[in-house]
Amino acid sequence: MKKYFLFLCVFVILSACTNTIGYLPDDEPKKLIVNAMMQTENNDNRIYLHYTGWTATTPVTDGIIHLYINGKLSETITAEDNYYPVKSIFQTGDRVKIEASSENGKYKAKAETRISAPLQIINVDTTYISLRDYNSWVGGKPVYDNYLRLNIQLKQPDIEAENTYYRLEVKQIFYSHKWHDGRDTLSIDTTYNYNYIYDTALTDGKPGHAIDEGFELIQKWNNYFGLFKSCYFKNREYNMTIDLKEDINYIHIDSQKAERYISIRFYSISESEHRYLYAMSSALDFDAENFIYAVPLIPNNIKGGIGIFSIANQVEYKLKEENCQDRY
Repeated sequence: MKKYFLFLCVFVILSACTNTIGYLPDDEPKKLIVNAMMQTENNDNRIYLHYTGWTATTPVTDGIIHLYINGKLSETITAEDNYYPVKSIFQTGDRVKIEASSENGKYKAKAETRISAPLQIINVDTTYISLRDYNSWVGGKPVYDNYLRLNIQLKQPDIEAENTYYRLEVKQIFYSHKWHDGRDTLSIDTTYNYNYIYDTALTDGKPGHAIDEGFELIQKWNNYFGLFKSCYFKNREYNMTIDLKEDINYIHIDSQKAERYISIRFYSISESEHRYLYAMSSALDFDAENFIYAVPLIPNNIKGGIGIFSIANQVEYKLKEENCQDRY
């Protein structure tokens, strides 16, 4: 038990050295909160401004934001409803800076980020496999489900530093036609679920097994945002393995025709965004009643205020599977 106590002490000491968003005492001076997680090739980028508060935050509607690209003013932004719309177009390598103020300059905050180059998707191979669901038993026997396994060959651009950060997003859309009351009806279902447990990068170097069970003294980290780092690449290349469950509830076994569209997106993100989303993943699983769970500290990259400012660069790969209901 002594070694776990020492581990927690070291964790607390290391955490104290980081720039984080912690609890605010009642007499803490009011600050600007800047929330801006934007993307390239997005025509609906937004920046949100709030004031800190003891029990709740307050939207800022009289703020002014100056946005600079590579040292030159790109636009001056004022509020539209409860957000600040961004019209600027961003490109790989751009250094983007924002300066936000409110109440005639009484409150100020600023932040800067650099846009990394997108990953290159070299190839995507697919195969059908059967996997046992985690801790699933029926009649004393394990339960297996069908999955579509994606083997994705990735390459890191040569212009980027070797130590870079990424995020994966997988979207599945199921279209199924079936006859109802003499008419052809269309059902559309969308899911973002996928299984990453067998991939080294997505498990941060700790790939597991779907049937691993048992008590874990140290809190398990679930990768809710598909985060991974380039340190797992070899010669700037990496083969990623993810599994998509062929959920019969979405496919509709009695449909006349069914199609599945799969969108695979990789986002090149900043270290600040990676640290922020990593902490948010821990916060989603935080159990206040478990004394050994460390309280998540949310990173902050805003000077003069708190919050997160980042711009992700993306690449997308699309797949289509027709007549997927014929497999059942």
